[in-house]
Amino acid sequence: MGYCKITASDKTDPIMKKALLASAVLFLGIAASAQQALGPGSGITSPEINPDHSVTFRLRAPKAITVQITGDFLPTTKRTVNYGGREMTMEAAGVVDLKEGPGGIWEYTSAPLDGELYSYSFLVDGVRTMDPSNIYQNRDVATWTNIFTISAEKGDKGYWYEVHDVPHGSVSHVWYNSPTLKAQRRITVYTPAGYEDNPKAKYPVFYLLHGSGGDEDAWSDLGRTAQILDNLIAEGKAKPMIVVMPNGVYYNNAAPGAAVNMFQPTLTNSRSDSTVEIEDSFPDLISFIESHYHVAKGMYNRAVAGLSMGGRQSSALSRRYPTMFGYVGMFSGVVPPDEDGFDEALEATFKANPKLHWIGVGSADGVKVNSLKLKEYCDAHGYPVTYYESDGGHIWRNWRVYLTIFAQQLFK
Repeated sequence: MGYCKITASDKTDPIMKKALLASAVLFLGIAASAQQALGPGSGITSPEINPDHSVTFRLRAPKAITVQITGDFLPTTKRTVNYGGREMTMEAAGVVDLKEGPGGIWEYTSAPLDGELYSYSFLVDGVRTMDPSNIYQNRDVATWTNIFTISAEKGDKGYWYEVHDVPHGSVSHVWYNSPTLKAQRRITVYTPAGYEDNPKAKYPVFYLLHGSGGDEDAWSDLGRTAQILDNLIAEGKAKPMIVVMPNGVYYNNAAPGAAVNMFQPTLTNSRSDSTVEIEDSFPDLISFIESHYHVAKGMYNRAVAGLSMGGRQSSALSRRYPTMFGYVGMFSGVVPPDEDGFDEALEATFKANPKLHWIGVGSADGVKVNSLKLKEYCDAHGYPVTYYESDGGHIWRNWRVYLTIFAQQLFK
């Protein structure tokens, strides 16, 4: 706390003296309160990753009747949600009870876990609560959760999501003007290690799109884009590249907290709301990037991919602009081959000779049916596509894997 001195001379009016002293007491009280807020945390270790890769969670709640934990490391349950006007079955995290110990500290230890990034929250008497001992957290649509990573061995999923002692790229939030949408819009941009020191180098660009309810922060926060790219590039598994993560919802210029107006993100952004306008305005974004960053131009130096809604947008962009992207990735989201004009548009896309058309989807994902339709259509017409099927459903755990795989195949 800084030093504060308040004085009053003997000639000061007695009422004024009292006022000065009261002000001093109030100031010191506020300062002490502020200092206390900067304390060492809860004093409890949570989560604690044990030698066998089990994880122990703790929460001090002496007045609680029940304390539970919900997280994606627990067995999942199924739930049905309305997703862009369609009913979709999704996986929901399981729930288990913690046991109360001395001092009102509740505790639970998981089974040994595989390498991965995990998220969780406490439920105190049914009310969702963040872990006060864990400062690591992120937002998915409108829900905040705590997170932690585990790497059981080099090269497992968690390994790519952790920060290692390697050269690091930079992540910045940038605003650009879209004449088509008549708006300033915010993007998140990853530039690889060495970019600022080598202005004569020309880098390829990967445009990475989020899903419904997401925004330009989704892939950097939930998708661990910077960590994945830093680690892949450092090990020579991916080419140094710029990754541009735009806001794919035309009526939201930026993520909550950066937008002009306060709003509550939801999952109700439908394709009709967010695909056509993004298709129309995408050249604005490319023009901005290619005039403000030192990049290599041409379709074989551009890639586009996205998850769910972003996958449909990537599919639509590749057909709308056949010579814009040499690499196209659709993660748990494609445009099925039964829309008007689809045949001619996809024929034009493959006539442009893209190097990679990649489809990834979970075996339990409700959108798998459309992914298979597109794969079978391409196979029947002799269009080269790569199809990758993982376990699980419509979840970030899959999309981080798809990014890790897809990024290694770009610009080679």
